[in-house]
Amino acid sequence: MTDDRPRPVKTTKASIALVRAVHDSDGATLSELADRLEMAKSTVHNHLHTLVDEGFLVRDGDTYHVGLQFLPFGEHARTRHPLYTTARQRVYALAEQTGNEADFIVEENGRAYSLEYAIGESSRGGLPESSPFRAGNRFHMHNCASGKAMLASMPESRVREIIDRWGLPATTDHTITEESALFDELEAIRDRGYATNDEELIDGYRSIGASVTSPDGEVVGAFSIGGPTYRMAVDESTTEEIAQLLGDEIDALEAALF
Repeated sequence: MTDDRPRPVKTTKASIALVRAVHDSDGATLSELADRLEMAKSTVHNHLHTLVDEGFLVRDGDTYHVGLQFLPFGEHARTRHPLYTTARQRVYALAEQTGNEADFIVEENGRAYSLEYAIGESSRGGLPESSPFRAGNRFHMHNCASGKAMLASMPESRVREIIDRWGLPATTDHTITEESALFDELEAIRDRGYATNDEELIDGYRSIGASVTSPDGEVVGAFSIGGPTYRMAVDESTTEEIAQLLGDEIDALEAALF
């Protein structure tokens, strides 16, 4: 039997790997990239030359950085989402009301992507410079509040597809890494109507998230509110208050759009 499935193009995958490595390193030299990706320097040089020529990378001395040519692609991908404009307004409103971080996250190919992020007045300076919370960042779904909220609203078959593809990697000592524990957590989320992240993504950070669904039950995204542990209390009354605020915003959004 002939296998008609498309095969990955190695040269394309190599270029993508280089771009990701440059991005993740916040700039890297040819030698650093060759060592990190275990590629020949001559091969890396050829890819880098092409990427620079096309504007996807720029060179500053011996260091390569992601170029602005990516900007229109990313902005198009973000704004084409049907909920983006309305969700953006809600994110800033939530950040202003709570003083905490707020974001709107969607799922694509089994990963969670932040479409919009805003920081409230009380949170300014509360997170380290290495904070992963900014628009455009990608996360696993099992260790962030928005991701777990979306998983809880998906069919079990889809959840298992995501686990099979991406696994349940640990990012802190608090991350859920056992499949049975995750399904127990998803059941609890369905019962209470919101998800929590208690230092599961990064140490010292808590958040609460709830999903947005269409009338036919399709998951279209999730909102979350979060902040450093010293300010985000774990007591039930505070959690319920934030969850209620999220629920009210999501109900209003769903009523207006669907």
